Amino acid sequence: MKRLLALALLAGTAPTPGAAFQMRESLARGDSYYNQCVAGSEDYSACIGYFMGIADAPVINMGQAPEEAIYCLPPGAPYEQHRDRFHTFLRDNPAIRHISTHLLFLMAMNAAFPCESSPVLSIDPATDGLYMSAPKPR
Repeated sequence: MKRLLALALLAGTAPTPGAAFQMRESLARGDSYYNQCVAGSEDYSACIGYFMGIADAPVINMGQAPEEAIYCLPPGAPYEQHRDRFHTFLRDNPAIRHISTHLLFLMAMNAAFPCESSPVLSIDPATDGLYMSAPKPR
């Protein structure tokens, strides 16, 4: 009987969908990030946290000379500037929002903040993979 009572109490404290606990789609795909963070912000703190994570994560540029880097951010540029460019890129490219948010971020930064000899990033329509052109001076 004590076990049954304990189980009933535990079940009563389990999170349920409601105001205190909301299930939400992963932000790892561009379309879900766009729907939750650009088109309508239901959980702004989650969106900011996710964006800061992808903005800080690209190790692809670490230790690279400007002629080898994918993108070159302006010194001292705040997260808001990067986020605005990224959100504009998502608005302007609905046909590719189904791919990884991280790849879309790399493409947006590459388009907005190219280095002198950055490759141009695009999506291979056959595989939805990221394609890098040969670096060309811009």
